[in-house]
Amino acid sequence: FCTLIRTPGWASASRGARALFNVRDLPAMPRLAHIPLLLHVAVAAPWTEENAKWNVNFLRDHDPRSYFGQWEGHEYFPSPTDWRALSIYQLITDRFVDGDPRNNEVYDGDFDVRDMGFRHGGDFAGIRQKLNYIRGLGCRAIWISPVFENGQNSYHQYAMRDFTLLDPRLGTLEELRALTQEAHELGMYVIVDVVMNHMANEFAFDQHFDGVTHFRMHEDEEYRLVLRNDTGRRLLYDTPKGKQPYMDFWIDNTWDPEGTYGGPVYGKWGEASVDTGKGTYTDSDFHHNGDLIDYTNPWEITMGKIYGTMDDLRLESRRVQEKYIAMTNALISSADIDGFRVDTPMQVPLEFFKAWAPAVRAHAKTLGKDRFGIFGEFFVEPERFATMTGRGKTPDMYGHEAFIDATPTIKGGIDYTYYWYLFTALVSGKSELANGLALAYKSERDMLDLVEPSSGEPEFAMWTFCNNHDNWRMQVLSGVQQLRLCTAVISFWPGTPLHYAGDEQDFSTPGSALDEEEEDDDAPKKKKKTRFCKAKRDHYRRLVEQLVQIAQTCPENFSLDVVRLPKSIATCQESRSKLLATVMRFAMADSRA
Repeated sequence: FCTLIRTPGWASASRGARALFNVRDLPAMPRLAHIPLLLHVAVAAPWTEENAKWNVNFLRDHDPRSYFGQWEGHEYFPSPTDWRALSIYQLITDRFVDGDPRNNEVYDGDFDVRDMGFRHGGDFAGIRQKLNYIRGLGCRAIWISPVFENGQNSYHQYAMRDFTLLDPRLGTLEELRALTQEAHELGMYVIVDVVMNHMANEFAFDQHFDGVTHFRMHEDEEYRLVLRNDTGRRLLYDTPKGKQPYMDFWIDNTWDPEGTYGGPVYGKWGEASVDTGKGTYTDSDFHHNGDLIDYTNPWEITMGKIYGTMDDLRLESRRVQEKYIAMTNALISSADIDGFRVDTPMQVPLEFFKAWAPAVRAHAKTLGKDRFGIFGEFFVEPERFATMTGRGKTPDMYGHEAFIDATPTIKGGIDYTYYWYLFTALVSGKSELANGLALAYKSERDMLDLVEPSSGEPEFAMWTFCNNHDNWRMQVLSGVQQLRLCTAVISFWPGTPLHYAGDEQDFSTPGSALDEEEEDDDAPKKKKKTRFCKAKRDHYRRLVEQLVQIAQTCPENFSLDVVRLPKSIATCQESRSKLLATVMRFAMADSRA
């Protein structure tokens, strides 16, 4: 499946990898009883004896900007020579393998394997059990979902309550370390999904507890933030700003009539917008502006509360930047992480990335990680992600050696441009739509700053994919044959191929993480039945073996930048012709073959 990266020593291992998930007759199971566990939920981010099992921060003082991580006596794993030479396997930790059932019911009532919207028990221990399986597929990197403490039922892990305490339902710091260490022993790299745009849903806009809160900026003193009405069961912590629901990030309802938002921020088409007004809650760590409704408004998408349910951090504040830098650096030091996948970067002000990215790279370099990976979720127009790739470009800079400034930010990212061309061509059956792939590649080379910060050399580091957690699986809307063809295309396209857990097992679930509505953590849950996937035989094995054999006839990696390899690409035309014939034969074969 992933051995398209040309790792012959591991190609045969996929034959023995039969089961990815624990197989159970789930529909026939009686309702699970809630078994009380002697497991205490850790609270507070400063290091204490109480939270030491889950804390990546080792500072005892409550000073978030000075938090740090450590792993005494540990030799850190170096960065890959070239991220483009890898294939990445993406998984949602809770939905993967339940390696330790003892951590499933830390919070009473949020674990139910029969319900799509509840937690299913996957954890670090489960991922570790399947590393050989993933490596046997040829994938040398894994991207796992966020690791820090989330709300009661937030199985996806994107609703943070803390940025240093690991979610106890996923495992302890020692278990995360065991995962990364074993991955490194197998020659694999671990990429962790990080969220900085928002946290959980602890605050409401004053006098606007129900319905949509319209966006405000400067006018009418914006909105005061207050605890939501249902906070009776929530813990409140002692902080420099009084009792607060988050230990390390705080609200402050002191109005600053001279406060501004800095900037500029960038719109959907890469256009810059500068703040000319005054007045905001400068001393608050959160935005007080209302809900994100209009995704075309560059200020609203940067400061609005996403889905109306996630508290938006004031990332343009140097105070907030320093806290988050310290916390992510602590994660790298304490768990030997190799890279970050950045969630919702299009909702983050560029000035945050200009501070955070170089600080993270500099810290990782002190640990021997010279090419620490920082990749973004580019679920947005290319003109927008061009502003945050490398040193950044606006439309007037395309095709020229001109940049927003000299500081590199995100190296590359999940490129939806290629996905939509592939998706529409394969689902509609109109092959001419795939012509957009070559056009998109040519355009992006003019639009993007592709420099690798450690070397100064250009590298096309976009991630190409067929499926991920935010979209319905392609094979549900088209078929397995189309998925095979898509898999071959992304594997030999410039950049890095990204494979979604379960595709190699012919999983055919139609749902995604976006299908489940965000709900109040403490509200009664309406049960939704899980649509169980049907794991069939591994139809990809023969296809993968054929593709790997063909790829090995070409000495260079197909995924490397074609502009830098004109001679080798020219000599590989025969291999490419064989590749096309093989792809077409297998892609159009009967699914039982």
